[in-house]
Amino acid sequence: MRTLLSRKEAAARLQISVDTLDVERASGHLAYIQRKPGGKVWITEDAIAEYLERATHPARPKLRTGTDTIRRRRV
Repeated sequence: MRTLLSRKEAAARLQISVDTLDVERASGHLAYIQRKPGGKVWITEDAIAEYLERATHPARPKLRTGTDTIRRRRV
């Protein structure tokens, strides 16, 4: 059986506030389980893993010193 977490537990696991978790849930970024409207909300470990996977971006390569900068120099 999957591990079910309450909103508070899931927010603590993601290190975000419960309000932010609700925004992510309402916008469709975080999957959840709710048996009836207005009832208790549960979030699975799998849903948290998928959310973190989508939110993780690869690191940028280190820029060489000299002319390889993000901004152009002012002339």
